[in-house]
Amino acid sequence: MKKGILYYSILFCTAAMFAAGCTESEHPAGMEEDTAVTFCLTRAAGIGEGRLARLYIGERKPEHSSEALHCNSFHDFSGATVQVSGLLPQWYKFVFLSVPEIAGVGDDVFTEEIPGDGTCDMNKLMIDYMPVLEQSAGTEFPVAALSDGDIFRKVINRWMESGEISEENVEMTRLNGQLEIDMGILEDQFDGFVEKIVLEIADTPTRIYITDNDCGEIKTAGLETVSWTTRPDHNVTGANQDPVSHHKISVNLLPGALTGSITVRMTGGEDYVYPLVGDNDASLSIKANTRTKLEFNGLHDGYFTVRYAGYADAGIDVDDDAWDGWN
Repeated sequence: MKKGILYYSILFCTAAMFAAGCTESEHPAGMEEDTAVTFCLTRAAGIGEGRLARLYIGERKPEHSSEALHCNSFHDFSGATVQVSGLLPQWYKFVFLSVPEIAGVGDDVFTEEIPGDGTCDMNKLMIDYMPVLEQSAGTEFPVAALSDGDIFRKVINRWMESGEISEENVEMTRLNGQLEIDMGILEDQFDGFVEKIVLEIADTPTRIYITDNDCGEIKTAGLETVSWTTRPDHNVTGANQDPVSHHKISVNLLPGALTGSITVRMTGGEDYVYPLVGDNDASLSIKANTRTKLEFNGLHDGYFTVRYAGYADAGIDVDDDAWDGWN
């Protein structure tokens, strides 16, 4: 695994304000604007083609008493260093975000409690995760890559001293989790031909706040029921040909309780419905930066054997290259 600090000699940053009422801080007369900080992203996670990266800058402003945290500005960036200059000697909150760039959505993925409201309250700014959920589920056999649904974030609270020129490393972490369902060898699991399999997740979060209550919290909202349909490829069977390939389904989800069902539609219209319940009726959950893996065992009351990535017997390494964003 490659580790180290990635630097780019040139970085083009663009800054924009939310609305006419959201203006950057004005420097008192006579104060030199030489206070600056350079942030160096220490990992490649979440930065690059097909991604949108943004830095929000927040501050406390007495004249904006109705806002718990005023959003000063935001900067879109594309490299591994971000320099912010002309800062006042005061406290700031820096929120680094990286999200998927989805066709037809673009930077509209950055939203707020009331979309289009133009709020300057940083605690009301959000990321819309519904465009990710509306993409098709990833499947194996045949292999269909799961669309990029990862959100990375780092929140830094820091006091800037007058005339300070400093540098700080930034390591963003993944906020979403992933659900993997292994339905096994369909020819062995079911007596007949499986036409399609529908995964339905109930009350899953569709939006996430950019801030973290200063404690790394992941705050979500907008619970909705979402479903995905997969049409399995089938094993070739016959003389001396035993089926070997499993049908697997993967979806990216925001953290929270995991409820829902799997519906298996057979040719002829017969349906088998299996609630997403673990062994001994155990409740399930989606955790940040973690894969929740379910193995179908339809012959048992629990329906699914549950493992979480990173547990000793999970067979999945949370920190593997494919999952943690290393190149």
